[in-house]
Amino acid sequence: MLRWRLLIGIPLVGLLVALCWLDAIAPIPGIVLMPFFLVCVYFLCKETLWLLNAGGIYPRRSTVYLSVFGTIILCWFACYNSLPIIVRLENALATALQVQSEKPQEAPLFQEPGKQASDPEKLNQATEALIAAKQALENALDAVRGGDGNERGAEQASSEAPAEVRVSSISNEEAWKTAAYAGIHILLAIAAGVLIAFVGEMARFKQPGGNIINLMGAIFIIVYIGLLGSFMVMLRIAYGIMAVVSMIVVTKLCDIGAYTVGRLIGKHKMAPSLSPGKTIEGACGGMLFAIFGAWFSTAVLFPLASGRPSQTTWLGIIVYGVAVGAAGALGDLAESLIKRDVSRKDSGVNVPGFGGFLDIFDSLLVAAPVAFGLWAFHVIQ
Repeated sequence: MLRWRLLIGIPLVGLLVALCWLDAIAPIPGIVLMPFFLVCVYFLCKETLWLLNAGGIYPRRSTVYLSVFGTIILCWFACYNSLPIIVRLENALATALQVQSEKPQEAPLFQEPGKQASDPEKLNQATEALIAAKQALENALDAVRGGDGNERGAEQASSEAPAEVRVSSISNEEAWKTAAYAGIHILLAIAAGVLIAFVGEMARFKQPGGNIINLMGAIFIIVYIGLLGSFMVMLRIAYGIMAVVSMIVVTKLCDIGAYTVGRLIGKHKMAPSLSPGKTIEGACGGMLFAIFGAWFSTAVLFPLASGRPSQTTWLGIIVYGVAVGAAGALGDLAESLIKRDVSRKDSGVNVPGFGGFLDIFDSLLVAAPVAFGLWAFHVIQ
């Protein structure tokens, strides 16, 4: 087992590093990684279908593949600006369906990059200006109340203090706007996938019994692979290749640390019914490795990739390592629940030494939304 893991794991890591490097220098974000990821998504759907079939659940395969691939691809197109071609198509559709009124609209429904800001954006800017003016007025009044002797100190402290991160300022960032734009399309794609799943079961309905279970199985795969997998795409496009790399490094180092420490000193079982090999000591070791992975990403990988030091604090490093590592561990246990429920040891045999693609991606699927949230709210930057 260990020999196969080394023989397969080392070339796989080398391939992933090469793909990430090529994708980082490519003119279109994701153009190199997306084909590789779509191949992985195909095997993830195939293996999950195999596990559900082993449990007596038979979702319609065409429904699952169409919905999952549609969600992932639409997420990428929407993220990549909200590709201009997508914006133009949506503007054309909105114009064609728009009810003509006496006073036509001056601004399109969707704003292309580089164009003049729309009225809602101007309103947001005016609101922020009023908030800033109100804050400045309050600071001035506080300085006056404190006396002339404290005025200079207050001004100096305000000039040296780091800029406050407001939710309003975060929501106006380009990365946030990109993710929000993609999020709308993901929700629409998931809703369409659910409707497609219903139509698929309607088309093959012959007699009562089992149809609802099959429908729930299809929706489960759409959400498990399609929705969670979309966060990997948004993480790459909105926050860069290093955001994806840091998530993978932290998650996999947590796995390695839990396995190593558990084998060395593990005595107390953590979830014996789901995963007999996991121990509490191993979980604690995994958290330490995850924090190290977060530090390594911010202190070593980020400066190498961007040429500037990371702005992440030590508290942010610890929170990122623990949160992403714990999410990855829960993702591993979640897949164990599926396998134990259908009496299967691995999700497949497509990756010798590891089992299947789902055995590799199980932790990443659950860790991706957590990592995305921490990047979005500047816990790590």
